[in-house]
Amino acid sequence: MRTTFLALTGAVAIGLLGCASDVQAAQYTIEQRFHQPAASNVEEADITVINCSNGRQYYIYGYYRNRGPYYRAIIPPYWGNPVGGKDHQQFEDAIEAACY
Repeated sequence: MRTTFLALTGAVAIGLLGCASDVQAAQYTIEQRFHQPAASNVEEADITVINCSNGRQYYIYGYYRNRGPYYRAIIPPYWGNPVGGKDHQQFEDAIEAACY
């Protein structure tokens, strides 16, 4: 078994174990980043807008929580419904949920 490293366009690199033919890379570009301050009905978050190679645009929310999960992939305008039905511990996991 060999380790294959894939460079992603979002300036992220992941090392995956297995054959290169079994590996599928999530390709995305970062379009914008901004901060959402906390309010009575929203959590404080850093929001990264990405475009995936599948042609869809997603918002990745990075929440300022004391305990995880910390990241959520959203398809606008479905703000209350995370992609895949859950939040994620790592930014890369939210990207994977959005771009696959």
